[in-house]
Amino acid sequence: MIKLEKCIVCSKKNITEKMICKDFTVSGELFKIVSCETCGFTFTNPRPKDEDLQKYYISNSYISHTNNKKGLFNTLYQAIRLITINRKVKLLKSMKKNGKVLDIGCGTGEFLNKCKRNGYETIGFEPSDMARKQAVKNFDIEVMKSNSFEKLESNSVSIITMWHVLEHIPDIENVLVECSRLIKDNGIIYIAVPNYLSWEAKYYKNYWAAWDTPIHLWHFIEKTIKLLFKKYNLELIKTKPMIFDSFYVSLLSEEYKTGSKNYIKSFIIGLLSNIIAIFSKKGHSSNIYMFKKTKTLK
Repeated sequence: MIKLEKCIVCSKKNITEKMICKDFTVSGELFKIVSCETCGFTFTNPRPKDEDLQKYYISNSYISHTNNKKGLFNTLYQAIRLITINRKVKLLKSMKKNGKVLDIGCGTGEFLNKCKRNGYETIGFEPSDMARKQAVKNFDIEVMKSNSFEKLESNSVSIITMWHVLEHIPDIENVLVECSRLIKDNGIIYIAVPNYLSWEAKYYKNYWAAWDTPIHLWHFIEKTIKLLFKKYNLELIKTKPMIFDSFYVSLLSEEYKTGSKNYIKSFIIGLLSNIIAIFSKKGHSSNIYMFKKTKTLK
C-alpha cells in the first residue's frame, strides 16, 4: 500500500480521516478517504500500489472499456454514452472549432472518432490493452499507452480531454506537468470528475458510487481542483454540469445500499440532485471544468 504523508496540493501534513468506503465492485475491501485540513483536498489514503491497481478494474460492472449492451442497465449506459459524446463534441466546437485533440484515457475510442468526424486531428492515450486495440480496430485512430507524453512536442495540442479519468491517475502531478507543457497558449483542457458536494453524494454517504475506492484515488470539488491546477499554471475559465451522471451514479449507489437497482427511486434521486444543484452552490453529481494555461512553465 502507498500512504501519503502530506497533501499534494498544499504540501501540508494536516490530514484527517473523512470516511471509510467499501470496494463494492471487486474486492469488498475497505479503504480510507482523507482530507487535508489546510486546503480541503480529499483523497484515498492509503491506496494500493500502482502495480496492484489493475486487479480492482477486473469486473463485468466496469463497462467503460467495453461496448457491452446486454441487459437494461448496459443498454441504457451505451445509449446515454452516445448522447453525452455528442454533447462533449458540441462543447468543444463551441469553444474551439479545430486543432489537435488529445484524449487521455480514451477507452474504446468513440469520443475521438466523433471528434475525427468533426474535423479535429486526434490522438489518444489508453492504459487498457483491450480498450486500446478495440479503438484502433473499430475507428482507425491513433492510440498510445498512457505514458507516451514524451512522444509529443511542447505546445502542440489545442485540446486535452480527460472524461472521468483524472481521479484514476496515480502519477497525477506528472500528468498535469505534461498537460501544461503540451497545451497551446490558447488551448483548453477539459476535465470531467465527480463532485462529492452534490446532493446525492450527501444522500448516499459512503454508499455513493462515485467514491469508487480504490480506483478513484482523488476526490474533487471546484475549490480543490482549482487549487491543484493553479500549481501547474492552469486557470479555470468555465464549468459545465454533467446532468446524466446523477442518474447513473444513483442507480449504482442504490444497488450498493439496498442490493438491487431501483430504477424509479434512482431516477427520482438523480432528478432531485440535479434540481437542488441548480438552486444551490453545491454543484451537480459531476462537472466539466475547463482550464487555460496562464503562462509557460519554465
